[in-house]
Amino acid sequence: MIPFDFQYYRPDTIEEATMTFKDLDAKKLSPIYYGGGTEIITQARKQVLSTGAVIDIKNISECKMHEESDGLLIFGAALTLTEIIEKNLFPFFSKVCRPIADHTVRNKLTLGGNICGKLPYREAILPLLVVDSKVVLAGPEGIREVPITKAFDKRLLLKKGEFFVQIKVPKDVVSLPYFNRRREKHTSVDYPIINIAAVKSESKFKMAFSGVSALPFRSQEVEDFINKKELPPEERVSNAINKLPLPIKRDQWASSEYRKALLEKSMNEMIADLEGVSL
Repeated sequence: MIPFDFQYYRPDTIEEATMTFKDLDAKKLSPIYYGGGTEIITQARKQVLSTGAVIDIKNISECKMHEESDGLLIFGAALTLTEIIEKNLFPFFSKVCRPIADHTVRNKLTLGGNICGKLPYREAILPLLVVDSKVVLAGPEGIREVPITKAFDKRLLLKKGEFFVQIKVPKDVVSLPYFNRRREKHTSVDYPIINIAAVKSESKFKMAFSGVSALPFRSQEVEDFINKKELPPEERVSNAINKLPLPIKRDQWASSEYRKALLEKSMNEMIADLEGVSL
């Protein structure tokens, strides 16, 4: 049971959603945008989140788009992870989404909820970071389309009143060789101890990480070291790990030493897999 009252709005257009937010904010109701609601409901029940109003974006057509158009794959923020997996427009994306939570939760958990939520993993963003997607954001100032590498820095950088509308992926990335390695403590639906997503494009690796540190990230400096092919794989991996932008974390799932060992092993497997060499 949610221990507080709130107002519920379900706009039909982007403009209606942003104007609703503006009006509710002026009334000091601390409005929040709402997709599947899995995280919002859980946090509200635990009394770690409170709001006077929610704005449900599922009626907005742009937020439910799920199609190929003009050489782009378009994924609306209100799509559930199950919808993305089952339609499978982008197999790498589907693979990364598949172990996030269990099937029942994936039926409700939306792409926007996973990427914009408070949980630190945000695993659905990983393949989108490495294929140079563009994200569509909407707010009181209008609609803007931004490269994902500019819009996401360990979290989606939203201005006040903005919400995530959709993401656009170049269709030609579907043919890129990819690698994904997710390690958990117990079962495949546990939170990841580490999760690496990588593609090989024009003989270069592009990589994004979750679970390794407090927040997910992609790092150009890490990629630069991994792509120094004149060095042995083990040295490339060691140098790259030394340049991680955030410290390797320790928590109830794993020590930092164990995470580092898994990370080294997985990155060496990635090189072997995508470069076609033996370990």
